[in-house]
Amino acid sequence: MAWDFATDPEYQEKLDWADAFVREHCEPLDLVFPKLQFVPLDETRRRIIDPLKDEVRKRGLWATHLGPELGGQGFGQLKLALLNEILGRYPSAPVIFGTAAPDTGNMEMLAAYGTDEQKRRWL
Repeated sequence: MAWDFATDPEYQEKLDWADAFVREHCEPLDLVFPKLQFVPLDETRRRIIDPLKDEVRKRGLWATHLGPELGGQGFGQLKLALLNEILGRYPSAPVIFGTAAPDTGNMEMLAAYGTDEQKRRWL
């Protein structure tokens, strides 16, 4: 029995887009704001980061670790691994894709134990 290790074409398109996006946007951003993932976003950073987050959302790659009922994609571990391989190259990428620690753990705790109001507000 053979095992097909190919990535499905639709998801490969998303990976290709993410790869180009992080090279074009995150790499330069990391040079300008080298500690972006460690500091609260001020107004200047928000004006730069928020439109990038919006583009990621439009592409269906925001908070991919969450299920669709919570605003994520529910891609599963294999697809997450393929995406995280790309995002891990640039410190700012997880911030822009909604997968930065500790946010992911906090989101998962809210998803499991939060009230409906907390889920609406924070997820």
